[in-house]
Amino acid sequence: MSFANRANRLTLDAFSDAALDNTDGTYAQFTNRLTTPILNAKGIQLLSCNLVNSSLQLNDLGHLMFFYYASSTQASIATSSNLKCVRLHPSNFVPYAGFTSFTLNSYFNTVQDVVTQLNAAASTGGDSVTYNPFWLANGVIFSYNSGTRRISVQSGISGNYIAPAAFDDPLVQAILKGTATSAPIKMNTYNSSNTYATAKTQLTSLLVTMNSRLGFTLDYYARGFWWNTNSQLGCATSTGVPQLYGTVIPPDTTPILLGSQNVNIYADVIVGGGMDSLNNKNLLCSIPISAPALNVIPYTASGVKRSIVSLPNEIYSITIYLLDDQGLPFVSPTNYNVQIALAVFY
Repeated sequence: MSFANRANRLTLDAFSDAALDNTDGTYAQFTNRLTTPILNAKGIQLLSCNLVNSSLQLNDLGHLMFFYYASSTQASIATSSNLKCVRLHPSNFVPYAGFTSFTLNSYFNTVQDVVTQLNAAASTGGDSVTYNPFWLANGVIFSYNSGTRRISVQSGISGNYIAPAAFDDPLVQAILKGTATSAPIKMNTYNSSNTYATAKTQLTSLLVTMNSRLGFTLDYYARGFWWNTNSQLGCATSTGVPQLYGTVIPPDTTPILLGSQNVNIYADVIVGGGMDSLNNKNLLCSIPISAPALNVIPYTASGVKRSIVSLPNEIYSITIYLLDDQGLPFVSPTNYNVQIALAVFY
């Protein structure tokens, strides 16, 4: 066998993919075709990876909707008719000509910047009930305490009670799945016809909402630390009690304003040899995000260790794909390169 087919080091990068899937100017996978195939390799290991942390503090694919209940009565607040949503539009959103009732996700320098943007989205003109049927103008106010480093909420309408909803609340899940009685949340995009019917449904991911990113982390059946006889199922706070206008609702913890904490790298040639916690196969490596948004993440393995051994006998191309730690595509614009180096064992 020729040693040309037994390279022990290999680099792959997105810019070498002549057919990079960039239909919308972004990608989360790429393929490198090998001029000389690799034959009879027994194992591979990731040696290094350089990629740009392209994820904003709030992920465009799953962190842009904050759900809460609002009602003029405190009892039995957790109903579909009382469920409300403050949402940001994705950072790349382009509106229909003349349409201004939206608020964009963006790069945030501080937590206060996030709060300011959310209050703009919650205020009159910050969204449109035509495209977001769960929006209530001025229904909620966000605030940030720099001393505790926590984001709190309170009702924005005199006489109204509010309560944050859990990320796994069945009513919230119905919206994310598109099975809710009310219509899904849409965006009046540039290529629509300025009608709800032609508008684009906003991308979401199941079990992922803005609530937990802001520090409201309790799940639907959880009992908060201060739960009591007045608490209600569906009120995802430490007390479980809806609060009246003028009363601040504290979060469960500090916000985690990271689009992702890790980037998981997968390779199609690892035939089931690796698996992540979400049961995605072909895992090559999990890389911690160690750089701020829009900076390069330089990762180098600590050493050559036991390799992944489930490989085909003949390798003519390798496809690399990237997911974040919530199973969402780790999307990069096509002017950002991803380069990895592999050790190949025979």
